[in-house]
Amino acid sequence: MNNVVKLASVSVLALIAGCATSGRAGPQRYSGEYFYNFEFAYLTPQGKSEEWCLSGDMSKAELPEGWGTSQVVVEGTLGPRGKYGNLGACERVLTVTRLVEVSDRRGRE
Repeated sequence: MNNVVKLASVSVLALIAGCATSGRAGPQRYSGEYFYNFEFAYLTPQGKSEEWCLSGDMSKAELPEGWGTSQVVVEGTLGPRGKYGNLGACERVLTVTRLVEVSDRRGRE
């Protein structure tokens, strides 16, 4: 009988853990300053002093000149910490699934 109770407890804990992690697996919303040029693009998230490389279609946040900044709100999945992008300048990679809002588009000065 003890083995049955232990097995049932482990099964319940596994189900709870699965439910707890599944809520974070989907895209989250992020905002900040988007920088882009001909070879590199990254997001400086609002309230942070780090840069995240971007993967995904950000063309609607860009001007035709191919170099500039804009304020964006995106939905996406944030990858683990590491060294990414041009010379390892980015701490994470944000895979953008949806560009929600764009404002203050500026070309290079």
